[in-house]
Amino acid sequence: MIFENPAGAPELACNHCGCRWFDRMTGACYECGEPVPPEDVEAYRRALAAFHAASGIRPNDESKEAQMAQRWFEDYIPGAVHELGTVSVTESEIIEFARSFDAQPMHTDPELAARSPFGGVIASGWHTASLMMRLYSVQYLSYPSSIASPGMEELRWPRPVRGGDTLSVRVTVREARPSASKPDRGIVKSWIEVINQHGETVMTMLAANMILRRPPEGDAS
Repeated sequence: MIFENPAGAPELACNHCGCRWFDRMTGACYECGEPVPPEDVEAYRRALAAFHAASGIRPNDESKEAQMAQRWFEDYIPGAVHELGTVSVTESEIIEFARSFDAQPMHTDPELAARSPFGGVIASGWHTASLMMRLYSVQYLSYPSSIASPGMEELRWPRPVRGGDTLSVRVTVREARPSASKPDRGIVKSWIEVINQHGETVMTMLAANMILRRPPEGDAS
């Protein structure tokens, strides 16, 4: 089934148990093992394309999609810089997200926010992180090889995000370390910068992701 997350983006959930986590190698639900119906995948792709058009997120072009489909641990080169595109946010979206997840007055109440040190409504830092994650998951993590994340470090929000801002995301590969215990994968550490239309940094974070190694010739799917 398809549902909308708090940012309005489409997500897939298992028809059988409702779980939102799928094995990207097999397409099966982690919780119950049921496969994702092909018609759901196609409907999700159509919904995601519509979300891209409405939200301002730049979708990948076909050549980049092909590159993403074949990006494995070996392709995350330390020092490489990836520009992931842009996403815009409105004040109404900021308020809607905050009412559900971070109901502080500077995020939800324009009148009270105007009297705050910020002088108006600002986005929850978690909203900023969610906007970043949409680009990070679509433009940086590769569908067949990204397994999960063991966590993040050094999360900072040095400047507020406001309605009307357009954010860009830049990622630098800090480290790519093969796993000592599981030879089919490695850990990639990535420095993430979120930058507004004025060139100001509004968020930084060091993320870690478990990424599968490239399969032997002919085994990649």
